[in-house]
Amino acid sequence: MSMERLLAKHIFEEWLYHEAKCLDEIEFDRWFNLMHPDLRYEMPVRVNKEGMERPDYATDMFAFQDDINTLKMRVERLKTEYAWAEMPPSRTRRFVSNVRVAEFEDHQRAVVNSYLLIYRSRSTDIEHDLISGERRDEFKYLDGDWKLSKRFFLVDQTTLNTRNLAIFV
Repeated sequence: MSMERLLAKHIFEEWLYHEAKCLDEIEFDRWFNLMHPDLRYEMPVRVNKEGMERPDYATDMFAFQDDINTLKMRVERLKTEYAWAEMPPSRTRRFVSNVRVAEFEDHQRAVVNSYLLIYRSRSTDIEHDLISGERRDEFKYLDGDWKLSKRFFLVDQTTLNTRNLAIFV
């Protein structure tokens, strides 16, 4: 691995760890500032198919499919008294692993793959949620910082055992 690739891997691992910390600490404005204006933020519905048929997710149905404006609305709503699904806020812990830089154009664009495991507990519930999947992130360099311009989250489960998806992946 070249020194440039090694440095890029470190930069994006730290970026993803920082993002996870912002979300786990319910710092939604700090998190939102990591987004690029061209953002696409998607989670397709996972489907079961016969044999080895691919892709094994819907290409026309999404659990969420946001751009920068709809994501901003979701963030703003979570800060109001009308976000009942998150009153009180979930306690989350995001575990990011298997970070791999697939493409890297110095100070222009990067594609980074990673795995994500989210532990989520709610209020006084003794039950908890585990949500796992793989992310394919695209970054663009803007005003001296790497910004997330596309996130494609492919959840491992076909049926999510969670009450809602009011959290971010």
